[in-house]
Amino acid sequence: MTRWKYCTFAIHYEKKLKNWTVEYANKPPLVGLQAILEAYGSEGWELVSLLPERSQAYPGFGAWHIEPETLRATFKRPAQE
Repeated sequence: MTRWKYCTFAIHYEKKLKNWTVEYANKPPLVGLQAILEAYGSEGWELVSLLPERSQAYPGFGAWHIEPETLRATFKRPAQE
């Protein structure tokens, strides 16, 4: 039976960069959803889910516009035994 290791983290939308980013304490941020997915994929992680975690609502002409500000990414890979 395969045992899995999981990794979950927040991806924030950076308005100044107009792109999604992952911030780290000890290295430069990853910028761009494609770069984030490729970086984790190259380390053997498989994306399981990418869900909005926090959204912002803006009034519009006759309707509200809802835009995600933060996404929650969950990855998995086989655990080393």
